[in-house]
Amino acid sequence: MRAALARRWWAAGVSHRVAVLSWVLAVAGPLLLTPAFSWLDASPDAPHDDRTTAVVRTHEGDVQGVDHNGVGMFLGIPYAAPPVGDLRWRPPQEVEPWTQTLAATKFGNWCPQQQPGVFAAPSTTEDCLYLNVFTPGPEPSTSDKRPVMVWFHGGGLISGESNDYDGSKLAQRGGVVVVSLNYRVGALGFFSHPALNAEGHPHVNYGVMDQQAGLEWVKRNIRAFGGDPNNVTIFGQSGGGTAVMANLQSPLSKNLFQRAINQSGTRITVTQPSTMLKLGEDFATAAGCADQTAACLRSLSVDQVLANQAGITSVVPDFPSVDGTVITQPAFEAFRDGNYNKVPILNGLVRDEQAFFLPELTTHVPATAEDYDRYAASFGAAHKDALLNEYPLANHPSPSLALIAMAQGAKACTARSLDQQWAEHAPLYAYEFQDRTAPSYFPPVSFPMGAYHTSELQYLFPLFHGGQGTAHPLNTEQENLSDAMVDYWTNFARSGSPNGARSGEGPPAWSRYSAAEDNVQILDLPAPRAAATGYGSENACEMWDPILSWN
Repeated sequence: MRAALARRWWAAGVSHRVAVLSWVLAVAGPLLLTPAFSWLDASPDAPHDDRTTAVVRTHEGDVQGVDHNGVGMFLGIPYAAPPVGDLRWRPPQEVEPWTQTLAATKFGNWCPQQQPGVFAAPSTTEDCLYLNVFTPGPEPSTSDKRPVMVWFHGGGLISGESNDYDGSKLAQRGGVVVVSLNYRVGALGFFSHPALNAEGHPHVNYGVMDQQAGLEWVKRNIRAFGGDPNNVTIFGQSGGGTAVMANLQSPLSKNLFQRAINQSGTRITVTQPSTMLKLGEDFATAAGCADQTAACLRSLSVDQVLANQAGITSVVPDFPSVDGTVITQPAFEAFRDGNYNKVPILNGLVRDEQAFFLPELTTHVPATAEDYDRYAASFGAAHKDALLNEYPLANHPSPSLALIAMAQGAKACTARSLDQQWAEHAPLYAYEFQDRTAPSYFPPVSFPMGAYHTSELQYLFPLFHGGQGTAHPLNTEQENLSDAMVDYWTNFARSGSPNGARSGEGPPAWSRYSAAEDNVQILDLPAPRAAATGYGSENACEMWDPILSWN
């Protein structure tokens, strides 16, 4: 089953992992990356017109943020101790309290990652466990009990940071409190080694433990920001969607959230624990720790870790490996068997996921018919002819668009399988984002980007453009779709349903998913609409399901 699942996430090259990682890690290496919020200069003396917020008292100390256009932004709040020195490759520890008011006016450091990518900028700073809070007004009141939405950034669990996501529209229009956080990624966040695993603490999935520490911080402190600690929605896209699913499954996340939104998170192949251990030992040898001791591993510089982590980062984008404590069972088995935290879920993807992953965005060389043929073959010789018959190259203007179409079938049927599993246990709302006019923050390529992977983010987080792309404002129709999506997302956070409290108000009604009807909501222009039933039929899932080995 796992071999078949791995094939489905090919990223338009001979090897899906090489293609994905070369894109995520190196898409714009020569470019200078800056945080998405240009008004927040890195200098403490940066001029801007924002006033300070009220002082908010947390359990760790007082914080004061900035009032930006009526939204309270409390940025760079430490939620755990810096995982440096002896705390490297240990579960997150409590942060040291502070006595003076913390100026929470700029983002904190983001976690180490080797190269710039679409989600991130390079970093060698392990002191990176910071979070940000966006409130509907600059004077949060403990008497408020607003829904809370906790965002896990994307980046395949090997890169990314919270800086790129402006939570102000969700907070202001939706009346929710938004929290975003950084967590350990790559080999520093997901690492298995006999010397570390024998220390008697939870191990391997340190990045997931960071997310859980952030949720514990929310439970402890969010009331001071006007949020309800008993009404928390976790949401994330791509690698952040994988993080959502990991927390859905993890027993350590029980009661830390009440709802979940999974955006384009379909990576549920699990690397075997024995493979993770071997990769850890190989890493130690390559990095200069032939003695395989924990002391040597923790003495390595961040540069040494990043320079030798390629083997580990080739598997980290898969679902976190089973460690026995944080993750106790392979992902799809847990969902199939009902061994997860059963909460209402909103789940979906975009119409042209694969456009984001085609090598042309980095190589500037369009895909060929040979590339397309190799992609079909990557699902196995027994299935190649059926796939080529279902998606004839001649039916598409270019091999690139044919690749996008075939890949979409695999991904849509993966999402549908998750819908069917989750809908057995709790309310499930399914969607597909289809606005093919969505602005692209990438340089032009030979094919239309369409509704590419990440394209929906700018409809939730204003002017999202990754870590290095070019931001483009939405037009009037797109802003209307953005309003509808923000309403859906925040309504869901409020009540477990994307529909408003009163009929006839807000965007069109969204029906709960039914496996029998196989219905999804279409998010497109000029307005969202309910899809005709039969999403699986539309995407040839009767063919794809056996290929993907869901049964």
